[in-house]
Amino acid sequence: MQNPDEVNTSPTPRKKGKKLSVINEEFDLSLFILIAQKKWRWIAVVFLLSLTITVLYLRYATRVFEESTTIQINSQNNANMVLAQQPTMAPLFQTPDEDLAQSVELMRSTLFLEEVFKSLPMSVSYFNQGTFKNEEQYPYVPYRVTFDSAAFKKLNGKKIYLHAFSSDSGKITYTLDQTTVERKFKSGQLFNTPNGNFNISIINYPQIADIQSQVKKDACFFLINDNKQLARQYSTNINVKILNSDAKTLQISCDDFNDAKAAEIANAVARIYIKYSLDKKSESAESVLKFVDEELDYEYEKIKKIEIAMDSFPNRVTTLNENSPEQTIIAQNFERMENLEDQVTELDLNQKLLTHLESSTTASEDINPNELLILLNGSDIGEQLKGDLDELRQMMIKRQDEGFDMKPESPSLIDLDKLIESQKKLITQSIPQINQRIINKKADLETQINTIKARYPDHIKTTNVDFMKLQRLFTINEKYYDALLEKKTEYQISKAGFVPESQILETATASLTPISPQKTLSFTIAIMGAFGVSTIILIIIYLFYNNISSLEEIERIAESPVTLLGIVPLYTKEIPSSQFIVNHNPKSLLAESFRSIRTNLQFIANDDTAKVIAITSTISGEGKTFVSINLAGLITYSGKKVIILDLDMRRPRIHTALGMDNSKGMSTLLIGKYTFEETVQMSEFENLHVITAGPIPPNPSELVISKKMDEILEDLKTKYDIIIIDNPPVGLVTDGIAMLQKADYPIYVMRADYSKREFVHFVDRLYYNNHLEKLSFVLNGVDLKRNPYGYGYYGYGYGYGYGYGTGNYYEA
Repeated sequence: MQNPDEVNTSPTPRKKGKKLSVINEEFDLSLFILIAQKKWRWIAVVFLLSLTITVLYLRYATRVFEESTTIQINSQNNANMVLAQQPTMAPLFQTPDEDLAQSVELMRSTLFLEEVFKSLPMSVSYFNQGTFKNEEQYPYVPYRVTFDSAAFKKLNGKKIYLHAFSSDSGKITYTLDQTTVERKFKSGQLFNTPNGNFNISIINYPQIADIQSQVKKDACFFLINDNKQLARQYSTNINVKILNSDAKTLQISCDDFNDAKAAEIANAVARIYIKYSLDKKSESAESVLKFVDEELDYEYEKIKKIEIAMDSFPNRVTTLNENSPEQTIIAQNFERMENLEDQVTELDLNQKLLTHLESSTTASEDINPNELLILLNGSDIGEQLKGDLDELRQMMIKRQDEGFDMKPESPSLIDLDKLIESQKKLITQSIPQINQRIINKKADLETQINTIKARYPDHIKTTNVDFMKLQRLFTINEKYYDALLEKKTEYQISKAGFVPESQILETATASLTPISPQKTLSFTIAIMGAFGVSTIILIIIYLFYNNISSLEEIERIAESPVTLLGIVPLYTKEIPSSQFIVNHNPKSLLAESFRSIRTNLQFIANDDTAKVIAITSTISGEGKTFVSINLAGLITYSGKKVIILDLDMRRPRIHTALGMDNSKGMSTLLIGKYTFEETVQMSEFENLHVITAGPIPPNPSELVISKKMDEILEDLKTKYDIIIIDNPPVGLVTDGIAMLQKADYPIYVMRADYSKREFVHFVDRLYYNNHLEKLSFVLNGVDLKRNPYGYGYYGYGYGYGYGYGTGNYYEA
C-alpha cells in the first residue's frame, strides 16, 4: 500500500494535450441564462440606476424647443405689365428668378440676423435662477429694464442681479473687474451706477416675490444683449432648408430654451427677409432714378443759361430773300446740321449711360445682368450688350437650377462657374471698347457740323448763324430734357410696381413639446442602455465564468477516463436537521437521482462481497457529506446493511447532520480507547449505522493510514454489506487519498456552479498519479430548470439521462 504522505499529486503531462482556457470559448446559452438568473439583482440595479438617471435628467435638463415657419420665395413687378401695354414704353425692371441657395445663406448670415434681432425686443434677457438651472422669462416679464449707451458698452453680457423690496423699490447688484456694485432704485425712475444709467420698472411684484421666496439669494437677474453677439450665438440655432425647389418654399426653424422666443425669432427671420428682398429689388431702380435726376438738374441749368443768352442776343438778324440762293443754302445746311446734332445728342446720352455703367461695374466685384439690362433699356448700347447679357443671365439661371441637384465640388458646376466668370469678364472688357467707338463717332459728327458751319457767308455767320445756333442748342437740350423726364416717369412707374410676392405660408407658434429631452426617446435609450450594460456585464462574467455547470463540461475538460456516475438535483425545500431527504419523499427527483447513482455503481463492481464507498471532494461545501448520508439511506431500502464512517476528523460534519453524540468516534476507535460496540450509533434507518469522527485528534493522517484502520475495515466487511466513508477534501489535505485507493467505489463529488474547472484537472492528477482507475464523478446541486434535457451522463458504455421539468435544491 502506498503511503499517503508520499502520494504524488504533482502535475502530470496530460495525455490529450488540452489546455484549460480561463475564457469560455464556446457559447452555452443555458449557462448564460443561469448567470443572468443568478445576477438578476445586479441587472435590476443597473436598470433602476439607468431609469433613475433618466428621470433626474428629464426633471433637471434644460428643455430645447424647435419652432418653424414656412415661406414661399417669389417677386413680381406689376407695373411692367402696364408699361408693356403702351407702344412707347417697355418693361424696365425685369424681376430675376430668386436663387433659393442664396436666400438660405443670406438668412443664416450674421449680418442678416443682426437686423433680425434689431427688430425684436431682445435688448435685455430676463432670467429666474433656480437650484439646478436658470429659466428665461419671455415674452412676459415681471419687470422692464432700459439703459444708456455707457451701460451697454461696459455691462453687456454681464449678470446683473435684481432684488425687489416692494412694488416701488429694489436694488441691483453686479460684479465688474472684481468689484461688486450695489445700487438701490425706485421703480420707473432713472438711477445711475458707476458704469451707466438704468431705469427699471417693476411690473409684477408678486411674481418676483414668489421667485425670491424659492431661492435664498440672487433669484432674478438680467443680461444686456449685443445684437452682434446674439446673431453669432443664434447662427447655429437657426436652420433654413429648402422644402420644395419647384414651389420655392423654405422652412425656417429656430432652436431655443424658450418656445415663445424660438417662434418669434423664426417669424422675424421670414418677415425681415421679405422686407430685405423687396428693398434689394428696388435698389436698381433707385440707382437709375438717381442718375436721371442728376442729369435733369444739369440739363435744366443748361437750358436756363441758353434762354438767358437768347434773350440778351442783339436784334441784328439779317433778313434774306426766301428765293435767294443764300437762303436756300442756309436752309439746306441747317437741316443737315439738325440731323447731325440729333445724333450727337443721342451719343451724349449713350455716353453718359455708359460712363455710369462703367463706374458701376468697376465699383462692384459682381455683375447683375438684370440691372444692366434695366439701365441700358432702349439705348444703342443696350442693343450691343444685350446678347452678351442675355447669355450671362441664362448661364446664371442654369447654375442655380443645377445647384439644387449637384454638390458644389461637382465638375459640371465648376466648369459652369468658369464659363460665367469668362462671360462677366467679356462684358466688363467690352464697355471701354463701346465707349471709344462712341467718342470716335461723336468726333466725326462734330467735324461734319464744323464743316457745314464754315460754308455760311461771312455776313450771315456773325448774326443769323450765332442766333440760330443758340436756338438749335435750346431745342436739342429741350428734347434731351423731355426724354429724361419720360425715362424718369417710366422708372418711377416700374419701381412702384414692386410688391412683395414672397409670403409666409405657415407662421411659427409656441408649442409645449420640446425636441430635447424627449421623454419616450430618453426612456427608450435608458432601457436599451441598461440592457446593453447588463448584457456586457453578463458577457464578461460568462467569459470568465470558471465554475463547473454540467456533467458534459466535466467530460469535455477531463483528460482521464473518469466515470461520470450521475447528478444530484438542486433541492429548494427546507432541509431536515438529519439531512436525510430520500426517506421523506422516496419518489422525488432527488431520491431518483440517488437510485440512478446506486444503479451505476453496480456497473463498476457487481459481486456479492462487501463494498467500500469512499466519498471526497476538492474543498468543503461541495456536498460530499450530503451525498454520503442520502446514498447510504437509499441503499438501505434494498435491504443491505450500511455503515457510515466519518473520517473528516479535522472538520467533522456527520454528527451535526444526524444529530448524534461525537464524544466517541473514529478517532477514539483507532487509538483503541473505545471498542466498535461503544462507538457505533443507530440512525433513523433500521439498517444504517454510523460512527462519527469523534474528538479531533492531533494526527488524523497517521490514524487513517494505520494498520488499525485496515483491521477496522476488514471487521466491518464481515458485519455490513456497504461501508461508506466520508473523507476529508483531498484538495486541502491528503488524508482521504489512502481511502480512495482502498475503496471499491471511489467517488469524487463536485457541486454545479460552485466547483472550479481546475478541480477536474486535480482529479486527473489523482487518477494518473495514484492509479485510481475506478474513480467516478457525482455532480451535486444541478439546476434542472436551466436545461432539463441536457444532463445525461455516461459510464462504462451505458447511458442514463434525465428529463425532469422541476428540480430540488441543496447546498452542503
